[in-house]
Amino acid sequence: SDLLGVSINEVGDRSFTYEGEEPEAVSSTCVVYAKSEATGLLRKGWSTEEVLAAYCKAMAERIYSLIERLGINPEFAVTGGMAKNRGVMDRLMPLIKLERMKTEWDTQIAGAVGAALFGYALCKRGKGRKK
Repeated sequence: SDLLGVSINEVGDRSFTYEGEEPEAVSSTCVVYAKSEATGLLRKGWSTEEVLAAYCKAMAERIYSLIERLGINPEFAVTGGMAKNRGVMDRLMPLIKLERMKTEWDTQIAGAVGAALFGYALCKRGKGRKK
């Protein structure tokens, strides 16, 4: 988002504001190559919104390929910052044929909460780190 001059909070919504058909997903998985590919697409005349859409679509497809390998349960959750990106999530949900669950919880801190609970449980059992 920095390369494109777009706030991370705007990426998802702006990825739906392009003109015409949905762009193809980009192929780069490495950050260095992704920056190079984004720069190349902009030079070819792609709009910022088309580039954002292509990256959001690529992320949704990558998440879907992981889900295909691992399997999915109807009570499945995406956590972390990606769960806040509407551009990725709204492209992922049709692929997995589930609706997005609404929650009051901040999905970005789910991993931290889980780690804290795990650490607390270890300490209660006397397996925490000694000072």
